[in-house]
Amino acid sequence: MASVYRALEGLDELGLVQRVDLGDGISRFEPAHWEGLHHHHLVCDDCGRVEPFEDSALEAALERVAGGRGYALAAHDVLVRGACGECRSPD
Repeated sequence: MASVYRALEGLDELGLVQRVDLGDGISRFEPAHWEGLHHHHLVCDDCGRVEPFEDSALEAALERVAGGRGYALAAHDVLVRGACGECRSPD
């Protein structure tokens, strides 16, 4: 298992994968997007489902907030936690 994590760390350093931090102490990796695509994650606190999402209005709002406070936005991470539709649905 240690060899797998060393390989993933190496791929991360090369920019081929990126580490995803969901705040639970577990290292996750996903493919790096060469096209410059940027996304965030929705996480279900009940079942653990992780769903990527893109939102251009959110990106614009983050740029506006950073710029309004004198920051040049270099990077950001957005993690939305809650209950997914399946976990919220009554049986």
